[in-house]
Amino acid sequence: MPLITADCSLLTENMRSILLALFLLFGLSAQTQSPDSLRQVLTQMPADTHKVQACRALYLAYYERDEPAQMLPVAEEGLALSRQLNYLRGVDLFLFYKASALDMLGRGKESLPLFEEGIEVVRKLGDREGEANYHINAGVAYYSLGQHERALQHYLSAYALFQNLNLPEKSAKLLNNIGLTYRAQGKPERAEEIYRESLRLKTDLKDTLGIAASYINLAGLLLSAPDRTQETETYARNALEIFEKYGKTADAAACYALLADIYLKTGDVSRAQSAALKAKAQYDTDPDPEYSANVYEVLGKIALGNKAYTQAEQYFQEGTRLSRQFGQQQHLLTLLQQLAETQHQMGKSSAAYLSLREAGQIRDALSAQNQLAQMEEMQARFDVAQKDNALQLQQLRLAQRTAERNWFILGAAMLALLALSVFFVLRQRIRHNQKLAAQESALQQQQLLQAQQAGQLAALQAMLEGQEQERSRIAADLHDGLGGLLTSVKSHFNSLAIPDSTPNYGKTNQLLDEACGEVRRIAHNMMPRALSVAGLPGALDDLARNLQRQGINTTLEMPGLGEESLDPARALMLYRIIQELCSNLLKHARAQNLLLQLILHENRLHVIVEDDGQGFDLEQAMQQKGMGLASIQSRVQFLQGNIHWDTRPGQGCSVSIELPV
Repeated sequence: MPLITADCSLLTENMRSILLALFLLFGLSAQTQSPDSLRQVLTQMPADTHKVQACRALYLAYYERDEPAQMLPVAEEGLALSRQLNYLRGVDLFLFYKASALDMLGRGKESLPLFEEGIEVVRKLGDREGEANYHINAGVAYYSLGQHERALQHYLSAYALFQNLNLPEKSAKLLNNIGLTYRAQGKPERAEEIYRESLRLKTDLKDTLGIAASYINLAGLLLSAPDRTQETETYARNALEIFEKYGKTADAAACYALLADIYLKTGDVSRAQSAALKAKAQYDTDPDPEYSANVYEVLGKIALGNKAYTQAEQYFQEGTRLSRQFGQQQHLLTLLQQLAETQHQMGKSSAAYLSLREAGQIRDALSAQNQLAQMEEMQARFDVAQKDNALQLQQLRLAQRTAERNWFILGAAMLALLALSVFFVLRQRIRHNQKLAAQESALQQQQLLQAQQAGQLAALQAMLEGQEQERSRIAADLHDGLGGLLTSVKSHFNSLAIPDSTPNYGKTNQLLDEACGEVRRIAHNMMPRALSVAGLPGALDDLARNLQRQGINTTLEMPGLGEESLDPARALMLYRIIQELCSNLLKHARAQNLLLQLILHENRLHVIVEDDGQGFDLEQAMQQKGMGLASIQSRVQFLQGNIHWDTRPGQGCSVSIELPV
């Protein structure tokens, strides 16, 4: 029998609100009615505390359906209404609801101000246990963002409140969070103290499953500790015994995963495999975010050690899949490296290269994330330590910035003078090059009139040789002329009576050193000394190291290629081709990885240059004669070779060259 009659117009507004609330709580519960029907009833209610409860029912209905995108606007509506009514209990409730929805949407950072506000609200309400719970939620949010110092502050505040409220059960559980945070901060000794205190409290409370949880925490912490293997195994086995006794199969599988790691570490491969397979039997049907990928890694290592490469590849691939699923980037990096090693052993060079390339991308991303987390951690500590003397620090910064600006202006002026000097020298050299190019062009035309094919090759050879001679002259001028000028500038700068501690002194001195190094690098690129000393292999090895220093992960392979494989003239020509390709890579490709192969087989030299950059439109580039393509084509033609380009925008570039030896 419905609680509301058909004639609602006879009810007062207040009675209508009460009955609609009862209708929501009993007649249209969130578990039995659709959100649409709840929303329809909600729109008929006046703005009072009953409507706040109706918002709560609608929020829970969306929560049951796992629809965080719908939960968020309902939480915001309930929060706005509670603030309008100054209804602190509603504010408390919907602050938590909104934070939960943001977290489910992957926007956990936006929940931090909500938790901080929630702490102040429950303080006004005098709810100390609620305040502790908000501290815990804030700690979890900060921990997930890598801000461990702030997370620890909130955890310790919650622990102090639980201690004052005499809630040892909650204190013992919270100690696990605190220990985990110390572990993440790289403080294993402090984490061990916290875990042991948690174990003591749980023992006093006779919390058997809590004791097992502390055992497994200690085992996981001590797993990487040297000379404590036996103690680690004891903790893991104690936890396993309790979990199996109480039928906690998922927790028992975690213990087997830890034991597998322990046995593999001690070289007991048979027991490690047995423990890992027991954990795998559980995780095949119910994967665990923390331990599943680790089990497949152990099994993969064992298979790799037994040279069962196909099985090892399958285990490592499953481990990488689980790591991606649960967002374990660090573990994914390790598994990809092991997968690449396995694929290399199987002769799957292309697959191994792809695995290593993905591992490199993840390593770079983790490095950036770690740097950001460290910066935020340092900022948190800085805020706490320097709160009382902020004004003094601001004045100090102002004075420091003024001094830095003055030195920066001085350094910029000196660099401007240096740049002008370089500009005038290069402009004179370019004019000279233009005259030489005009003379060489006239000579080529005359030779073309005398003979067709032979004349073309002779003209091309003369042009290329002239370029090399000019490179040699420019390199000498840069090294002896501009290099000497820069050395003189540095000498005069160092002779100035400027203290070493003066801001930007060291930076200016460093810039002068870098300018000298840049002149040497340009001269070296124009005429590499390694080519005349160590031949083509040595020059290419030097080029690869230079690319590594500029941030390009370079792989150089030269099977069967020795110093005497090519005559000096052809070696120089081939070096210029590869140098031009690498120059295009640095200027345009935005690549992170480069593969350079020179394979000598049956009097034919195969050259492969492959990168993972942004690629380009080959037809358009040929029409525009850009990126030095004409120079590369002409040199390959002169060497009587063939060149093949394989590139598209966004898909990298692969260049294959075949030359007679």
